[in-house]
Amino acid sequence: MSTGMTTMRDYPLIHPLNPINKGEEFVEIVEGNGIYIKDRMGRIYMDGISGLWNVSLGYNHPLINEYILRQLHKIPFVHLGEHQNETSTNLARKLLNLVPTHLNKVLYTCTGSESVELAIKIVRQFYSLSGYPLKKEIAVLDHSYHGTYFGGMSASGIDRELTKDYHPVVSGFHFLHTPYHQENENQIRNYENQVEAFFLNNHERLAAIILEPIVGSGGIIPIPASYLQKVQSLCEVYNVLLVFDEVATGFGRTGKMFAFEHFGITPDILCLSKGINSGYLPLGAVVISEEIFRTYVNSDTHIEHLSTQNGNPLACSAGLATLEVLMKDNFLENVKEKGTYFIERLKEVLHVLPIVSQVRGIGFMTGIELRSYGNEPISASSLNSVMSILKKRGLIAYPFYSPPLTCGLSLFPPLITEKKELDKMIYTLERTLRNFT
Repeated sequence: MSTGMTTMRDYPLIHPLNPINKGEEFVEIVEGNGIYIKDRMGRIYMDGISGLWNVSLGYNHPLINEYILRQLHKIPFVHLGEHQNETSTNLARKLLNLVPTHLNKVLYTCTGSESVELAIKIVRQFYSLSGYPLKKEIAVLDHSYHGTYFGGMSASGIDRELTKDYHPVVSGFHFLHTPYHQENENQIRNYENQVEAFFLNNHERLAAIILEPIVGSGGIIPIPASYLQKVQSLCEVYNVLLVFDEVATGFGRTGKMFAFEHFGITPDILCLSKGINSGYLPLGAVVISEEIFRTYVNSDTHIEHLSTQNGNPLACSAGLATLEVLMKDNFLENVKEKGTYFIERLKEVLHVLPIVSQVRGIGFMTGIELRSYGNEPISASSLNSVMSILKKRGLIAYPFYSPPLTCGLSLFPPLITEKKELDKMIYTLERTLRNFT
């Protein structure tokens, strides 16, 4: 009898991040509509993680489909190294309308990993062109995730043990403590004092600090506003670039267009992808400041970066449709309101369960920290069991496993998710997690 599953040993494709000989079974997904996806056997799942945090407006969105088809009938590819294209240019203009005015040039990529990769290259070249050849080092957080390209992997705090076989990695990264204990003001001040001391001792070689305003894969950890504000002031004092990795947090995910808007600060470089076009086609972007752009102009040089599909007009057409939806009256306000409802209801329903340590997040970016007996983080095997049961009950969630700091699961519902569907997710979570108490 067919189960709708395919094992690795019987399948020609190697699935990302999975042991090659594990024999893992994968559900074959064949269709999607709104926040729901369907497997080959006809089973329906609520996609509680928006694909991979990217399908923010859900599947089969009519406006995105329309824009892609319209562009397809014109031209599906333009080599931006040789030509320009109205669709790609218009998306860049619309992106710049969404960010502070000092951010005024866009470079396209295909993924979030590539966006971070490009940002690292720009940071280092910028200081070479500016007459500071020693400024090559970059600070990141020890529970950060910035991708699996070599630069982004080298900058990622999590999974350093898993990636050791790829060494030597790109050098010059410093890993700072992730400011996690947000309920403890004294501890937050300690984190701020640590980062201040780090800048004081390393500023002559320090080129940039790359931050996720909300740590994603490392545990859905919102960075305290005071910490981010301290970092920005240090960057200004010590001539260091502030780079925000908003691959996961951008384009309405937190209830604002970009997460940095919550904190009253702005970056020098902004890395984007995922929700930029609701994940329909591969697309990312890096937005840079006027100062960085002028340095390249005055040096009469270029940025040595290209991948074939950068700024693909089909991908950019999906971006134009996505921004049109996001910019509609009250859309982001509704996301903010529903996100607040979701998090508060999760706290209310789940706080009585011994397995739940904490619920945290902003907007539709939510983390549920899980613990075992003795208040230790949940084990990997138990977390896998939770994820498996949730999927069998029709809800797809995403695990984070960063012991000893934090372990649990995350939810990134599509921004179009309605309250009744959020309630259904909460019910499924409560029913599942109660069985582990």
